[in-house]
Amino acid sequence: MSDFIVTEPFGLAGETGEARVFDAVKQAFSRRNALGFWRYPIVTRSSVKEPDILIADPEYGVVILEVKSLPINHLEGIYGYRWNLRVPYFGRHYMNPFEQARQQVQALLDRMDGRPELGRVPARALVALPLIARQEWEAAGFDQLLNETPLLFADELTPGQILRAIERTPRIRYGEPLDDAQWQALRRALGTGDNLPSRGAAPVTSPAPATMTASPPRLRRADLIERVRAAVREFDLQQEQIAKTIPPGPQRIRGIAGSGKTVLLAQKAANMHLKHPDWDIALVFFCRSLYDQIRTQVDHWLRHGSGGDHSLETARGRLRILHAWGSKDQPGFYRTLAEQVGVPPLNVGNTPDGSPTHKLLYACKALLGDAQQLGRSLQMFDAVLIDEGQDLVHESEALRFEEKQAFYWLAYQSLKPVHAETPLFGATPLEDGPELRRLIWAYDEAQSLDTLAIPSTRALFGTRWTEVFGAGASYPGGIQKSQVMHRCYRTPGPILVAAHALGMGLLREQGMLAGLTNAQDWRAIGYEVDGYFRSGSEVVLYRPRENSPGLLEDLSAEPLITFDTYPARQAELEALCNRIAQDLQTEGLEASRNLLVVVLGEHREARMLQAEVFAALRRAGHSVYIPGNRDTNILHQKWPQNDPNGFWRPGAITVSPVMQAKGNEADVVYVVGVDHVAKAEDDLRLRNQLFVALSRSRGWAVLSGAGCSDSSLSREIRRVLEARGYLKFLYRPPRRQLDTLEAD
Repeated sequence: MSDFIVTEPFGLAGETGEARVFDAVKQAFSRRNALGFWRYPIVTRSSVKEPDILIADPEYGVVILEVKSLPINHLEGIYGYRWNLRVPYFGRHYMNPFEQARQQVQALLDRMDGRPELGRVPARALVALPLIARQEWEAAGFDQLLNETPLLFADELTPGQILRAIERTPRIRYGEPLDDAQWQALRRALGTGDNLPSRGAAPVTSPAPATMTASPPRLRRADLIERVRAAVREFDLQQEQIAKTIPPGPQRIRGIAGSGKTVLLAQKAANMHLKHPDWDIALVFFCRSLYDQIRTQVDHWLRHGSGGDHSLETARGRLRILHAWGSKDQPGFYRTLAEQVGVPPLNVGNTPDGSPTHKLLYACKALLGDAQQLGRSLQMFDAVLIDEGQDLVHESEALRFEEKQAFYWLAYQSLKPVHAETPLFGATPLEDGPELRRLIWAYDEAQSLDTLAIPSTRALFGTRWTEVFGAGASYPGGIQKSQVMHRCYRTPGPILVAAHALGMGLLREQGMLAGLTNAQDWRAIGYEVDGYFRSGSEVVLYRPRENSPGLLEDLSAEPLITFDTYPARQAELEALCNRIAQDLQTEGLEASRNLLVVVLGEHREARMLQAEVFAALRRAGHSVYIPGNRDTNILHQKWPQNDPNGFWRPGAITVSPVMQAKGNEADVVYVVGVDHVAKAEDDLRLRNQLFVALSRSRGWAVLSGAGCSDSSLSREIRRVLEARGYLKFLYRPPRRQLDTLEAD
């Protein structure tokens, strides 16, 4: 079966004919193992070479169709491959459609350089004319010309005729049909997973110490990590639908931890800029420690999508990476909009006491009120993309603006409306409906640390949510208004299942605390379900391997997640230091980016535990980095000797509270201070800390606590680990339901 992706909606100027050809091509390839795109982004320094239709097929290789929706009487004459026009087409009096398609093919093939398995992929280009029949073309005498362009006419848009037209089209590059390995490589080359940026520091590659035994040497963690990194990542259709599509209005992306939300938003923002360099785009996030990661991701996708011709530097302010709040030395989303309105921005010091989210939303609500009172527009962006969306909402009614979540309404008001283009040659514009704006937000409600509110559309916009989203589940062309991501590429299955179980309290003695309460929503995030969610009924949850496709579970001989308790904190920290020493000296790992220590607890106790871990690691001779500092081996640095965006330093082990660790990841994550959660095991925010901390791991997770061996939480953790991925429990309605609140 074929897969086709529409990257931008049909219905704009001149696209009625294109839509007709695209639908016909989809039908022609429906029973073939093909991959197709409407407007696949290929950008160079000088131009945007978007093929109208790109098809990848094991037999045909690469096929590009350039569609020209013009009637025969608009053609004045054809000279070689140049077509002169009586009526301007997008302001031009001539066109060269075949050369346009040929250049698109060449640009795509150039991007495949360096992939030996794709060195001889066959390629073709042809031109489709959905408003001209073959008889009209021949009657005009154009079929007698030399250098005749390969054409597909309006009366040839049937499956058989389309395939025959492709087969008789001369190849631009010759090659044989692709075998299965080459076909999978071509799909990956067109996708996201095979083009990801490197993760930074790699494990030490020195050989393991020689042993005297004849048995095969045990693979170190560093060796296992290298094998996992070298593994081929298959094409993921849903990821491509999210990353490469540009909706004409709002879009909600709900994804579990490790599903790639940040990567896809960065790629989506980059694609928007490459295709629409005149747009003003903001990519907004909550945690400052993500600044460098997001900038690196966006820059990578700009370079990848343009063959190295464009970067974040060349975006020249059109594509902005903005912290939700910002500071004097680093512009943020809120501060930028305060300047737009012309009012002094609030800061942490002149907002009421509360969490960082509480303070930000207070400032956003005040700014909305100022803009309304002064009668000044907030509109300045063509698209706003929000990462970590769960951290930008709050359940307090006092922080809402006219029943709407203040930050999201501020983002919505900052957007220019999306207007339909002027029809061309009788094309139909977008249907009348609500005034749409490109607000795109990604979230995982299980990672919320400050609030129990869920950023569903209804929760964000109140009774006006239908005006914001419009009717229907998709836009013209099939771009979905809501996506739920179910695959986890970062965190191994055993750790992710344990994280969900502990974060929601699924195996808790007194019954679950939070979670999804229907089978449909569990399946949407990648679980299989047996049983019914009725009070007192038994439910079994299981996560199939294909939804957590990492290889480490097969390669590692040791458990990927462990839990130990100690009589006192000193013993817990001594064990931590010993394990880290083994990772560095025996397992071949680096301190930075391979290892991460996350401390649990409310703000004050987490900071105290961070200081204890810092001191223990320093006594053991390790270099330590505290996020937000400028330098290593210092517990706290104040401005201006700090680095609010910092999270890693070469050669140092990062020790972080959960909030700063969000969005970051490491191969081995040590989660210290489970006793802080055990003291208040029914606190949903502390439960969410457990989930976030565990889901930072892309390899192994080590849970530990002091003085909590006989606690109910410790017994629960042991039950979860002993369940080995099969979570069986008696369902009781939870305190917090995480179900999807509107249809996806």
